Amino acid sequence: MSDPTDQREFLLRSLEDLEREHDAGDLDEADYQALKDDYTARAAAALRSRPVERPATTRRRGLVALGAVLVFAAVAGLLVAQASGRRDPGDTSLVSIDQAITEKLNEAGQCFNSGDADCAVELYDEVLDQQPTNAEALTYKGWAQYILLEDPEAALTTLIDAATQHRDYPDVHAFLAVVFFRTGLVQQAANELDRLDALDPPPDLLAQVEGLRAQVDGALAALATSTTA
Repeated sequence: MSDPTDQREFLLRSLEDLEREHDAGDLDEADYQALKDDYTARAAAALRSRPVERPATTRRRGLVALGAVLVFAAVAGLLVAQASGRRDPGDTSLVSIDQAITEKLNEAGQCFNSGDADCAVELYDEVLDQQPTNAEALTYKGWAQYILLEDPEAALTTLIDAATQHRDYPDVHAFLAVVFFRTGLVQQAANELDRLDALDPPPDLLAQVEGLRAQVDGALAALATSTTA
């Protein structure tokens, strides 16, 4: 049987390769969508399988690492509230120029902040019914599924969909970094943080992942030490 860690990393790399082929025009839209759906479903299934074991030196710091991630989760509502302030009205790939869509996104953010998962997800879905590729709705629906509904499989599927469609939307990389780190995919978490840094994200978002970056770097150092020991 293949190593679950290798399987997860292979599937996640495959999603990235698939996106590059699509952008280069090497895949038609039907094949791209079919393959992406398959890879996403398989990655979600692999990710919900047995968590990756961390080295003992990393596990000793587990409570500290978990605390850092939980702090990030606690301020997730702040990011939801600030998301509307970062919208660029001229970029329809990220937001809607329709006032009704903007109002739904703001209302969904209020539901998220109050802990009403059903309300938030329903409103994000209403936005997606009108704009299936809306980056904010996809990203924050996935984060609501993870934080409020505690459904990592559904969250990963949604967040990967958002990341493959909107690689320049910084929030999705921050959220994927959290999901990967909490599942033991430390290198994948580091990759997402690198992608976030490359986008020159807003200071408020960057500040929220500062603690997570320190934990990821520490975990990578511990893994390197255990490998060379």
